[in-house]
Amino acid sequence: MAATWAVRLAMIMALAVLPAAAQETPPPTLDQLLTTAATGQRSVMTLTNGCFSGPAYDRLIAEGQTAQFFLLGEEHGIAEGPKLAASLFRALKPAGYQHLVIEISPTMATLLDARLHQGGLAGLSALYAEPGGEPAFFGMREEAEMLAAVRSAVPGAKPVLWGVDYEVLGDRQLIKALAAMPKPEPARIALSTLAAASDAAWARHKRTGEISGIFSFGGDPQLVRAVRDAWPGRSAQASAILKTLEETLEINALFLARQGWLSNARRADLIRSNFIQHWQAATGKGPAPRVMAKMGASHLLRGRSTTEVFDLGALLPEVAALNGGHSFSLLVVPGEGALTAVNDPTTLTYKPALAKDGYAKDLGPLMAAAAGSGFTLIDLRPLRATRGLGRPTTNASLLRTIMGYDMLLIMTGSTPSGQFSATTQTPPAPACPR
Repeated sequence: MAATWAVRLAMIMALAVLPAAAQETPPPTLDQLLTTAATGQRSVMTLTNGCFSGPAYDRLIAEGQTAQFFLLGEEHGIAEGPKLAASLFRALKPAGYQHLVIEISPTMATLLDARLHQGGLAGLSALYAEPGGEPAFFGMREEAEMLAAVRSAVPGAKPVLWGVDYEVLGDRQLIKALAAMPKPEPARIALSTLAAASDAAWARHKRTGEISGIFSFGGDPQLVRAVRDAWPGRSAQASAILKTLEETLEINALFLARQGWLSNARRADLIRSNFIQHWQAATGKGPAPRVMAKMGASHLLRGRSTTEVFDLGALLPEVAALNGGHSFSLLVVPGEGALTAVNDPTTLTYKPALAKDGYAKDLGPLMAAAAGSGFTLIDLRPLRATRGLGRPTTNASLLRTIMGYDMLLIMTGSTPSGQFSATTQTPPAPACPR
């Protein structure tokens, strides 16, 4: 009997140990599921001698050929990002793409467009040499080259660039345009006061490097309203410039007062309003054009943006649907550890640094699916049905990206943009096969 109990005790002890030794493999986590799913949806493109190629590049062109709007949301400052945008725009031009939406004001975009049409990069360089002639972002070499490539792809004098934003650095150019217009004496006096305030602020910035010396961050919007009130019967162009100046000062005043959401909401409203004006003007004269938009990723995210407002990314898919079409959206981020070009507000020059907006920082499961070499394109749409996605514990930023963008491009080995200058030696655009 004792032996029997000893055997039973040994069996019980063995059974107690058995589940731990032979337990089933734990179910995969949501992050693991997403990495596996993303790996199954990836393709690769390469950039060789200035030319993009590969299945991923072909896929992007195919998507763009059927879309009303091609939305390229980016982490600013990646040298290869604007190169890709320029290459895609040229390839999609035969499909009906006629305009590029960019993150500057309508008036400044029109000015850049005219200089590019008249003199290419040399015309742009001459504009940048003028006070306030270099708008935000487009002082990077690759961004300037992209503008030139896009503008040259569309013949004719009709503007190609659609500015939809406020104007951070170009107030002196906007004031200069207002000064050239005929106006009553009270408006001339009010405009002289506004111009003097702008000049004084920029002089202070030159001395101190303080952000308040950038007129758009320290100027008084009442000075703009005084010009408007003293100028009845002004032209639509004058009204548009005054609106840009006033909105810029108001938006940045809210930002400096730590009212970030109100600042971002007002800016998003301005961006949407400016786009609608471009769109209505274009569609009122003929068939709806196909349009590419290239902006910071938050602006082009479908649904609620990363700043909790409804921006252009929420509007364009609905405009496309009303027109019987659809939009396509691509998020472009640098590879792991890659530097981008970030603007130094004290000198207004671009320097290599870690990505400022960090759009990739919460995308670990997707970044883990990147191929070992080349740029990896991941179709996010099939990932939306991944089991467990959307639960309260899900990474909110990751979820927002998967739901808000159609594809993700991870630019492994990307490099920071350089500084554009009058002495920049720009090689001719490569003759890439298609």
